[in-house]
Amino acid sequence: MLAKGVAAAAILGAAGFLVLTSPWTWSLTHPTRDVADQGPADLKNGRDVFVASDCSTCHATPGQHDPLKLGGGRVLDTEFGKFSMPNISSDPKDGIGSWTLAQFTRAVREGVGPGGILPDGQNLYPAFPYTSYQRLSANDVRDMFAYIKTLPAIAGKAVDHELKFPYTLRRGIGVWRLAFLDGQPASGGTAPVALPKDGAIDPQTQAALVERGRYLVEGAGHCAECHSPRNFMGVIADARRYGGGATPDGKAFFPNISQHDTGIGFWAEASIVSYLKLGLSPLGKTAGGDMAEVILNTKQLPDNDLRAMAAYLKTVPGVNSPAPGQPAPNYTTKVVMVPVQKNDVPLPTSPATDIAKAQVLYASMTKPLYPDAAAIGDAARSNGKLLGAARITVEERQGKQLKVRLEGWQPEGVTSVIYAASGKRIMAAVLDDDAAAKVERSPFETDRDTGARWAKVKTSLWIDDAALNVSEDNLWHFSSNLLSASCATCHSLNTPEHFTANQWIGTLGAMRRYTSLNNDEYRLLLAYVQNHAKDMKGGH
Repeated sequence: MLAKGVAAAAILGAAGFLVLTSPWTWSLTHPTRDVADQGPADLKNGRDVFVASDCSTCHATPGQHDPLKLGGGRVLDTEFGKFSMPNISSDPKDGIGSWTLAQFTRAVREGVGPGGILPDGQNLYPAFPYTSYQRLSANDVRDMFAYIKTLPAIAGKAVDHELKFPYTLRRGIGVWRLAFLDGQPASGGTAPVALPKDGAIDPQTQAALVERGRYLVEGAGHCAECHSPRNFMGVIADARRYGGGATPDGKAFFPNISQHDTGIGFWAEASIVSYLKLGLSPLGKTAGGDMAEVILNTKQLPDNDLRAMAAYLKTVPGVNSPAPGQPAPNYTTKVVMVPVQKNDVPLPTSPATDIAKAQVLYASMTKPLYPDAAAIGDAARSNGKLLGAARITVEERQGKQLKVRLEGWQPEGVTSVIYAASGKRIMAAVLDDDAAAKVERSPFETDRDTGARWAKVKTSLWIDDAALNVSEDNLWHFSSNLLSASCATCHSLNTPEHFTANQWIGTLGAMRRYTSLNNDEYRLLLAYVQNHAKDMKGGH
């Protein structure tokens, strides 16, 4: 009898689990939704919904540059494990080319895909943001599906997810959906708002913009999915919605975009529109990382939709949530010094194989100079320093030891420093007396801007092959990001062309103590702004 009771309990438990986790159970306990109108799909609208939904960021095939090749394969590393983004191209075998509109709509708005062991469908993991897409109208889903089917068919399936237990039990997502997916449509805003030609926005139009923005931000744009913290069940905490949150892998942080001082409360609507269009914040910071990919999509949206998104974001309640490592807002009259933060970004260096083949190289950091190959590594025999961004030409190689030629300029009366350009104090190297004595000098010339006399010089010295780059552009790209990250944090970003090469020395030097740049980062940054200064004609 006991055995029969245990067996019966097991059978009932299994049946209960299957019923509780069944997609049909969710459908029976939630109201039916709208269906698409009869007639052909609107492909233009479909493209707009596709772009607003940021589909390419996750589903475009990695390793190629066409965002419309939706072969999947990108991996999202999270605390639950690794999710592999599926193929959603029009390929009938490996993509969604054989899906019906009803199947696509169910996947997008209910998180249930076709297939699976049982006939009720396959629960989809909420790494696919159907918790936001559920707000989409049936017509918008139809139009997006029609647009996706016009895109190239890409063969090949993505690899399987690599998840931790118990998240490997896909069926169990049915309980999650039952608890946290409300299935509610958007309250309005499904149609774009026509703006008056004179630009005057009356209260009624403003209200319509807010509703349209709510539809785009909360639905297709799924902004809260990244910019909000989650609990241990992966559910957004409503009280802190848009207050910023950890990236899926927990290694970084999506910023607070609520209307608070720790968020974007000080941004004007026009600033939000500009950011979504150009990727440039009111502080001059350029969008990077995942947001840079998002901007590639939002910049394609109609301007009236960007206006709508901005209008809605300005209504989002403020959440007091400074980013990790950032100080709390200072509301007092007292000046508070921001603590120094360590910067662990590696300097840009080229692979040894590339360095071995290059004739012209650039220093990625300060490197000791030596009189001969035998002296390399002996600090006591170093006779100078090669500074970051200095250009050198390889004359001889002995394994990892390089004899290099350094060319530059020296002003009259200065023998211990080599500069990169005449009349410009862009330091390339510092020499001791022995090395300075071996420098070859051409006749002095009078610099027309300063009236000082400068001579073209060259010298040959030895270095090792570490911390070098084969491309000056690589150094400038790194340094440009440093400029944005270090300077645009506090004020509007000045372009390098704002000052002359010599003016940048004092300007950047005065601000250095407010940054966390180490010596080599500072040297590369200074070289970048000097080489791209307004009197350098585009840089050297």
